[in-house]
Amino acid sequence: MAFIKFIKKFYFFINIIFCLYSLLVYQLVYSAEINHWLAGFLMMSYPFVLLGNLFFFFSYIFVRPLKSILSLVVLLIVTYGIFQRTLKIIPPDIKPKDGFTFSLLSYNLMYGNYQSYKTGKDTLTGPSQKAVLDTLSSDIICLQEFYNDRKNPDFNIVKSLRKSRPHFIFIDKNPNHTDGQGAVGLAIFSRFPIINKNEVYWSPNNNGVLAADLVINNDTLRLINFQLRSMGIRVGKIIKKDNKLDTEETKNVISLLREGFTARGIQMNTLENMIADSPYPVIATGDINELPYGYAYGRLSRKLKNSFEESGFGFGFTYHKILGFLRIDQQFYDQKKVSNVNFATYSNIPFSDHYPIKGWYTLK
Repeated sequence: MAFIKFIKKFYFFINIIFCLYSLLVYQLVYSAEINHWLAGFLMMSYPFVLLGNLFFFFSYIFVRPLKSILSLVVLLIVTYGIFQRTLKIIPPDIKPKDGFTFSLLSYNLMYGNYQSYKTGKDTLTGPSQKAVLDTLSSDIICLQEFYNDRKNPDFNIVKSLRKSRPHFIFIDKNPNHTDGQGAVGLAIFSRFPIINKNEVYWSPNNNGVLAADLVINNDTLRLINFQLRSMGIRVGKIIKKDNKLDTEETKNVISLLREGFTARGIQMNTLENMIADSPYPVIATGDINELPYGYAYGRLSRKLKNSFEESGFGFGFTYHKILGFLRIDQQFYDQKKVSNVNFATYSNIPFSDHYPIKGWYTLK
């Protein structure tokens, strides 16, 4: 009997410790002030904070209702101002609402899996992406991990997209390389004139920031296409064929995650400065390579509003492969000068390790 009482007290003690941990994680996520790899690991655990408190709540609600109040109160606290980063519970619009000025598509192409195309292992991805980009007709298209080959009709994306979006800019590791031929980089295609551009490229991961000032009707918009440092997770390498964890590879992934948290923090300084220095309203879109509870997302949320949080639906997951419960592709906008009319995640398009996302906007 004494042992059972001890177990019950110890269980509630664990509940209290977990609640304190939950409040710490919430503070880090909500404030987005601490740029440190350890804080990055803690922020990444936010979904487990929600699940853990739900578990403690339901474990007490029918047997010790008063004790369940602790986890309920913590749940209410840690979801304040953050819950909609996880889930949007509103009816989806199949078609964009009336009154939008322009549409913006963002898509990480995964190079079109070009190397596998050349060897004949994958002859579907590249041509399918090219067809999809035509089908998802958009006034502006921002591409990450973009690869173009004008000698190959299946990969001559520049020729295809410039028919209706004649204004085009591109960056890769070579600062003098602007035509997007035979290299991986970031690209912007626009129906509207581009009057200025700014670029920063981070080697060797094909990451960077590509900004363009667009003249839309009588207004000017600064569009920022970005890809931040990858999280470095490769689940296929961590789990062996016998479904056991590869210890060395697990250590390597933890090290890559730590490097990613540090790198994205530094890269965010560049991105924030580019936003702050803009004399025009800003839309920033791309592959943030981080959960919506991380430092980079939090910093952007302090300056701009997230389009999924405004008019998305469901969980909005944008990663297609293993660990497909990640929303790492984003569109942010200046809510003081831009209105988001609608937002869509095309999770029915499987031709990359990312899903394309599209927003419809008006300029105030």
